[in-house]
Amino acid sequence: MSGFKLGKAAELATVAIRVKDRDKMIAFYRDLVGFELKGEENALAIMGTAKAKNEQLWLEESPRADDHFGQVKKMQSFTLSIPTVSELAAIYNRFKVADYPIENEAIAETITIHVIDPEENHVKFIALQANEVTTMEELAAMGNDENRYLSPEVHVRNVHLNVNDLSDEAAFLEGIVAISQDESQINEQFHVSLNESPSEAIAIDSHKIIGLEFLKFFVSEEKLLELEKLLNEQKKDFFIDKKKSILTIYDAIGVEWWFVRR
Repeated sequence: MSGFKLGKAAELATVAIRVKDRDKMIAFYRDLVGFELKGEENALAIMGTAKAKNEQLWLEESPRADDHFGQVKKMQSFTLSIPTVSELAAIYNRFKVADYPIENEAIAETITIHVIDPEENHVKFIALQANEVTTMEELAAMGNDENRYLSPEVHVRNVHLNVNDLSDEAAFLEGIVAISQDESQINEQFHVSLNESPSEAIAIDSHKIIGLEFLKFFVSEEKLLELEKLLNEQKKDFFIDKKKSILTIYDAIGVEWWFVRR
């Protein structure tokens, strides 16, 4: 085994979700969550945070994909880290005003809000606080229109995957991409957490089912070439373009990971 470590050297750029109804999903992520619609290309809606040239969320419409609603699929949830309590309050207030169902909410050293989007993807919002609020009513009262769109500091800090075999996915995370599975520190960079489930829907090819499609990361040229070398040493199947600018590989549950040269 080489000494290759990607981990914090990889910057999560995009979570791509395959959807049935793009317009309904755009409305949810723009009007309630607060993403800005950056553009639309054919079946793809590109969303990011305000005043930033990012594409944190892609919604790719695929009407022919099976929905498998009510079943456990590849993604259990993804978590957005919110930099301030006031910004989280604005998000929370939008859901309350719209009378949108909230799955769970909790207040301690961190404030957590958990909702389910129109196509059953679980989304969590989390923010650190210093005793700024003690009840959800106080949080809602802080909400205002000043935080209409998510600020540039908002980022995806966790993707929680459902897997059929924990050891197979852990081997991919630890031995290949070296992405952390430790979610104990809210300020740490992106990490992945895992949940084992026997659901048959987890094993369905990503292009045939709605839900998580791929994760895209930015890496340096040096790290991209190191990853290529490691995968060749381990005789893994992967794709890298002729310009050595993008490398893609599938994990144990068929989620595609893109590594793009900065």
